[in-house]
Amino acid sequence: MWIIFLSGCMTTNKMVYVQEESHNRDLGHEFVNEQKRALIQTFDELYVNVSSFNEESPDLISSGEIRMGGRTTTDYSLISYQVDENGNIDMPLLGQVHVAGKTVDEVAAEMQEELKSYFYSPSVKVSFVNKNVTVIGQVSNPGRYYYSGENINIFQALGLAGDIQEYGNREKVVIVRERNGRIHKNSVDLTNKNLFISDFYYLKSGDVVYVEPMNRRIWGINQVPFSLILSAATTSLLIFDYIRRNEL
Repeated sequence: MWIIFLSGCMTTNKMVYVQEESHNRDLGHEFVNEQKRALIQTFDELYVNVSSFNEESPDLISSGEIRMGGRTTTDYSLISYQVDENGNIDMPLLGQVHVAGKTVDEVAAEMQEELKSYFYSPSVKVSFVNKNVTVIGQVSNPGRYYYSGENINIFQALGLAGDIQEYGNREKVVIVRERNGRIHKNSVDLTNKNLFISDFYYLKSGDVVYVEPMNRRIWGINQVPFSLILSAATTSLLIFDYIRRNEL
């Protein structure tokens, strides 16, 4: 029966994130991984808001405020501007505007300068719409998750998916990322503290995170096939009894 108890155990080091090399963990240790501003890419969706001030009353936003985009999440998706394969969006008044490879703040500043020919003291805000990551595999709630900030780290994404399940392999999590029309598959170890300074600590919109199962199935106490074990034990006893009787 000792086999049953051994099979129901799992070492905790298979389930702990970002492990230290020794038992004395330095919780005050710092890792530097600067968040980089997200650059606009082809097929991104952008929300653009343009407002202007009344020339007679500069302190008040005019009733002629122009909104290019929507106010709700659904509106953002339906009315957003998608970056085409050439890296452009087609804007009213401005026509084709090249945005790929720039930050949203750089695009807003350029648009604001161009719109001075049409509006008095224009103000432009540009933001990403429907940024998302997909988390699948051995997690509690696999699916596609949307986020509003410019960046999301891998632990935040796993938190949205309800964390890795008991038999998920934390030492081998695959990140599928598309760059310049090419698909790249990368493996990260969530138990290794070097993750904090890797290129995959911060995810990019469109990334797919796949948590692989462990190579071997570990029986839990409620998953042990007691009926099979009992049947084997009974059969063994019958065979032993049969042999003993024949020897007599």
